Amino acid sequence: MARRIERSDKDVDKNILTMPAEPSNEIMFDKIGNIITSKKAPSCTVSRYNLSCGVCAAMIVPGDSMFPLSNNKQGGGLSWVHKACHTLFPLGVPPPPTCRHWARLGRCPTYEAGVCAFGHDEKHRGTAKSQKKWGGKRTLVRNSHKNTAFRIFLMKTYGLDFLQRGVVLDVAGGKGELSWELKNLMGVESVVVDPRPLTLSGIERKWTQGMFEPKRFGPVFAKWYPACEDGCSKRNPERPLHLRCFFEADTFSRLAKDGDTDDTSENWFLRERTKAKAIKWTTKGLQEGGQNNEHHEEDAPCEIDEEETNNEVDNLGVAASIIKRSKLVIGLHPDQAAGEIAAFATDLGLPWCIVPCCVYSDMFPKRRLQDGSQVKSHSQLLQWFSEVYPEAKVTTLDVEGKNQVVYTTIQSSP
Repeated sequence: MARRIERSDKDVDKNILTMPAEPSNEIMFDKIGNIITSKKAPSCTVSRYNLSCGVCAAMIVPGDSMFPLSNNKQGGGLSWVHKACHTLFPLGVPPPPTCRHWARLGRCPTYEAGVCAFGHDEKHRGTAKSQKKWGGKRTLVRNSHKNTAFRIFLMKTYGLDFLQRGVVLDVAGGKGELSWELKNLMGVESVVVDPRPLTLSGIERKWTQGMFEPKRFGPVFAKWYPACEDGCSKRNPERPLHLRCFFEADTFSRLAKDGDTDDTSENWFLRERTKAKAIKWTTKGLQEGGQNNEHHEEDAPCEIDEEETNNEVDNLGVAASIIKRSKLVIGLHPDQAAGEIAAFATDLGLPWCIVPCCVYSDMFPKRRLQDGSQVKSHSQLLQWFSEVYPEAKVTTLDVEGKNQVVYTTIQSSP
């Protein structure tokens, strides 16, 4: 006669488990060889939250080992169970639900680290190519998380020690969220170069909500957040410094080499800051002082809160010092500044890393490939970078949209 274990949590079916009274072998199989149940202790993960056990209904608290269990009810979802409760299954614990990352993408970082409690059967392994490009489940990181994906790429490619040695120049940094992440999540001094004011209220709201605390994302991903600790949301985050001007390779190179802060440079700096503040930005990008007929990878807001313009560098001497201490120049969808970034960094012998987006062929009619054809497409732009900078490498970032990364390493930089 079967007995049932019920729980009071109304969010889960009250009759999620039916357990035979008599135990059987260590592992039971169905007619085609699939595991039905196992008496072995299941693979577990460590809880980061308070939740009810799906078997005993007692609380699972942060730090407890637990394993997932599918509800019997069709489409009934998932329950979490204390590790110790596996002994309450006389016939053994059913196989765990298949890991959604494994099923969709064919990979799982937590499984590779040995701490994923879900199933990773090879026959359920998916591939990115098997998914629909549009309309189906996503196989890439959402565009809204591209800053994090690019930041992790920088850490993998250059190493945290190198990134923390000097300044990372974030050219065309837009809202400033990438530099904010580098500064607050990794302890890297990153400075935004962009004529637009920074908009950081959204990401700072996530900080105060504890979204960047290790207990939120777990031990497997903690290595990508080396400057964060449990309780870090209680302290105020630091905003990155901001050079509010357009990026000009020649002028920035001169300031980096000579530290030139004469009247000519002072006038240039004042003029650039005044120009930047006069520029109007809409969802179609730059509307004054230049033509923009191409779609931006990230729409700029029609109105930006000018109260978020603090941390702007208004002293040329400070600006020159920042540029002089640069160790890496980056650009995530930097629009027209892509070529300027590579030229500036190469002139100073610095590594650079960009994710090009728009081509702006009308603005750069002299940009030609070795066969003489004008650069008019994104693929031609990537080819142009490879031809002009043969030391550069090209790889793909796991994000939506334009995701080809063109970069030089520390060793390959002149």
